[in-house]
Amino acid sequence: MKNISVQLQQFVKESLHPNTIARQPMTTGEFEKWNDFINAAIAELSRNAFKSAIVTHERGINISELINLLTDLSNTINEYLTKYTKVWQKHSMAARIRQSYLSSCGSLEDILEVLAKRFPKIAAQTAYSHYAIYQVKQELRLLAIAAKQHLQGQSIALNITSIFSDGLNFLINQRYLKRGDNHYIRKLIEAIVKKQFTDPAQVIDFLIANDFNLPDFFLFCLEQWNAILTEQDGLIEQKQKLLDLKGHLYDLSISFGLKSPWDKHCLHNELNKFLSEKYSLVKERLKISRHLLEGEGYRPNSKRMLINLSVAQLGLFLRMQVEKGVLAKEHIGELFAFYARHYYTPNTDFISPESLQKKSSVVEHATARKLKALLISMLNWLNTNYNLSNYN
Repeated sequence: MKNISVQLQQFVKESLHPNTIARQPMTTGEFEKWNDFINAAIAELSRNAFKSAIVTHERGINISELINLLTDLSNTINEYLTKYTKVWQKHSMAARIRQSYLSSCGSLEDILEVLAKRFPKIAAQTAYSHYAIYQVKQELRLLAIAAKQHLQGQSIALNITSIFSDGLNFLINQRYLKRGDNHYIRKLIEAIVKKQFTDPAQVIDFLIANDFNLPDFFLFCLEQWNAILTEQDGLIEQKQKLLDLKGHLYDLSISFGLKSPWDKHCLHNELNKFLSEKYSLVKERLKISRHLLEGEGYRPNSKRMLINLSVAQLGLFLRMQVEKGVLAKEHIGELFAFYARHYYTPNTDFISPESLQKKSSVVEHATARKLKALLISMLNWLNTNYNLSNYN
């Protein structure tokens, strides 16, 4: 097989080079010899490769080498067609030369497709030739558009639809698109267009279960989870929510889904690592808070003050004081951390500083209404006790 591959490489890279072709007359017989040699060499290489795979069980090495060799030869001939057009177009048989170049690429692609079907796991790690890649990418782009329209038709939020669509286009537009990438993209799109989604969370779960391991989607998941955590009033609640997220992630990991063909860690493992590290951090913060606040011989809440407001109401109350100049705006993060450390609410023993600060600016109407009622009752108390009813 080695002798045949060397002869084929020499024939393609020397005899078929446009500079060589341009210097010699080409007859019908020469073109027939050209095509016959290419086809015979390819057929002999494939026969020997199949025999080697069966007899020596070295399928991974032999088939991989053969696919890479044939792909390289196809790329070389395709380069003759595109980059060296001006050289062979001067020949009197230019049209026949072009047709023979195309025929040679076609023969190489035919055997590459046969090998890819016969040895899919090995072929998955190899890139498409330059000759074949254009059509493959065009098909994938049309499928990606259909998948995007499918999500848009179900009124899925624009951000997750865009992340999915942009991720597909990133994969499709890789310079060296591998067969494994093509298989993954097609299967993913086929699965997603068959599903009906009612909210973005279902799309996120679907992509996690199918290992859509791209940086933008990974960061999107982290941002979503961080937002969920800041909604939790206290550290204990954050700890419980992290356990819920880890449990949900585990359920997704055992569902049957696609595996990304890229040389990366599984998306589930990377996300689980983030949640584990976050859980350890919250657990340590909770431990430190308890240690500092309890002290030796003290009751759990002895060093903090109970405030009969919800965390959201306390956050808004603090924000009002900041905006009206009662509390300084400088070091606002430290301000909320101070109140989280020294106060607790009837339902939250250890307030999360991040949650307190976020809820001071992201305010629900019900929270504002309740706080307004409290402020009015405080004004009424002032009016009653200090005779301020007629004071402007």
